[in-house]
Amino acid sequence: MSFQYVPATLWLFVVFISQPLICYAQSDLPTELAAAIKKVGFSRDGIGLYIQNVDSSEPLVAFQAQTPLNPASVIKLVTTAASLSILGPGYRWTNEILYSGKIQGDTLNGNLYFRGNGDPYLTPERFWRLLNRLSIYGINNINGDIILDTTYFSPEPIDYNAFDNQPYRTYHVGPNAVLVGFQATEFHFAVTNQSVNITSFPNSPKLRIINNVKLTKGGCGSWQKRLTINPQTTERGILIVTFSGRYARACNKRTLYRRVTETPDHFQHFFLPLWKQLGGKFKGAIKQGEVPKNTTLAFEDESISLGEAIRYINKFSNNVMTRQVLLSIGAKSLGPPGTTAKGLKAVKTWLKQQQLDSAHLKLDNGSGLSRDARISAEQLGKILHFVYQQGYMPEFIASLPVSGSDGEMAKRFLGEPLEGHAHMKTGLLDFVQTMAGYVTTAKGARYVVVLLINNSRAHTKAGKKLQDKVIRWTYNQKREQ
Repeated sequence: MSFQYVPATLWLFVVFISQPLICYAQSDLPTELAAAIKKVGFSRDGIGLYIQNVDSSEPLVAFQAQTPLNPASVIKLVTTAASLSILGPGYRWTNEILYSGKIQGDTLNGNLYFRGNGDPYLTPERFWRLLNRLSIYGINNINGDIILDTTYFSPEPIDYNAFDNQPYRTYHVGPNAVLVGFQATEFHFAVTNQSVNITSFPNSPKLRIINNVKLTKGGCGSWQKRLTINPQTTERGILIVTFSGRYARACNKRTLYRRVTETPDHFQHFFLPLWKQLGGKFKGAIKQGEVPKNTTLAFEDESISLGEAIRYINKFSNNVMTRQVLLSIGAKSLGPPGTTAKGLKAVKTWLKQQQLDSAHLKLDNGSGLSRDARISAEQLGKILHFVYQQGYMPEFIASLPVSGSDGEMAKRFLGEPLEGHAHMKTGLLDFVQTMAGYVTTAKGARYVVVLLINNSRAHTKAGKKLQDKVIRWTYNQKREQ
């Protein structure tokens, strides 16, 4: 759900024939990789490259590998690796459903409480299932309010305009102990005879769309940039979302995901239509608060496991899921409420315990959506090398995008021998393009590969070409293990 530009690390080059292993010094680059950098027009400044065989104690290539650079989304690998160690692959979040008052027939005469502890994957489908369980439990009519207890987390306020002046993009969504549907609203665009029809999911009775979009001719490229969105909530609690701009007929049907509300309004827009579909009735208010004493627990709804959650984080670079995990680490390690500061402290403590810490490391929010995050190619490479030796290695590698198969690597090396041989997380920000993960050679050897590029043209196709060259070079190493 989040798309970011990532700094890339320069290649570490090694030639394996039947001769001894050649290791390149910090100031050296393999000839092929040096030529590749020159070909794409990058200076060597702002590039960090680290390549190491998983069965070796020394790197094959380490070029400017100790220089701290902006990692963009590949910093997620630090957060998710730490989570597997601190929380464990089988860790699950819970959503507690409680109530006050009494149930008479299928009517609750009292308040209903949702208490969350940071479930990062409470999708619309899972939320519908949770409400269905509530109906099966015996509550179909609620004569009271719905209270959302989000106190397990205490996130800092977010300035949605600060990063890129695009406040409604879903990659800005912050952590929340009761996070429904990634706090994203779907807007579906469809071309009719002479106009564009816009509908929303969820189809909330308290959401109205004003459509000022003009249907035009031409291609569909960059269609999202031609639209403007302006969400406003009235005094009566009605969310009015106004769309303006142009939409090309060639676009036909498209879906736009945007953050247009905060908790508890977002919860309301999901709850009301889904509860109505289940035949439920509710006329109270939805607001935030704490669960009081003397309430009754109806049931607990468990989330997917952490091992499953990090697949969505790393394969699709989901920012808010990463931040949910970081605050969960903080709450588990230092006690609730989970905060970013606690999460960062717990991760850094873990790194120190594994002798993987660095004074230059700056995780910021742990997701990579940051101009300030910093890590060196060497430190990230050593973390990946360490993780490969751990019992949770299978879950970690399975979370990475696979070349020619899925996630951010789905279309790369498709139909080539390299298909399926690179498990690689990528990152993208303005002036930053990065990658980190593992490459399995044609001979079956596996290497840690980290490339961080911070350059005025890093986020262009040139950055991607350099990444591909590094992956190909690693894949073609001759040494057998």
